[in-house]
Order: sequence, then C-alpha cells, then structure tokens
Amino acid sequence: MRPTPAALDALLLSVLPGGCAPHLDMLRARGMTVRVASHPDDALALLRRGPNLVLVDLVHGPGLNASVVMELNRPPRPARVVALHDGCLDSYLDQVEHLAVDGFSRLEAGGRAYTPAD
Repeated sequence: MRPTPAALDALLLSVLPGGCAPHLDMLRARGMTVRVASHPDDALALLRRGPNLVLVDLVHGPGLNASVVMELNRPPRPARVVALHDGCLDSYLDQVEHLAVDGFSRLEAGGRAYTPAD
C-alpha cells in the first residue's frame, strides 16, 4: 500500500480575502487546507503552524508589519512565499519592501504562478 501524502497547508495574508477567491478555490480544489489572516497578530499565530505556502496579497493589502516579515524571512524558510499582484508591485511597499518572495502570481491569472525565473 502506498502511504497517503501529508496534507499541504496554505496561508493567505490579506485584508480583503474575498478578492483572492479564485486562488483560494484553486488551492482547495487541489486538496490544500487554506487559512486566512487579515491582521498581523493572526498572521504570526498562523505562521507558527508551519504552512507550506504563503500568499501575500499586494492588491488589497497584506496586513503585514515588521514582525510578520521577519518571521517569513527567518531561516530556514519552510514555506514558499508568493506575492499576488495586479501588475503593480509597489502599492504596499511600506509593508513588503524587506520581504523575500519565491514567486509572483497575477490575480487575473486564475491561480497560475510565476516564479522569478520565468
């Protein structure tokens, strides 16, 4: 018998999570558990659960502070961090200018992710 793969967890950091519904639906359809944090305190608590993927909403606002950015950047980084955007990456620069990301995805792309190598 084949072992069942461990469930993957995703965390969305967004002050308006409904605006990211297509991405959340796509992840859930692939069997991922998706949690949402709209406030830095919630984000820190959920990051301690060790999600595999963190989506950072640069369209509606990520709701981050320096403590959350430091937690996301702390080595080793077990979670992949993907920035969701609408073509403009500087809308919330004050919150994410020191954040290390692994990839980018346009919200209009319906969940297709673009890595920095693309």
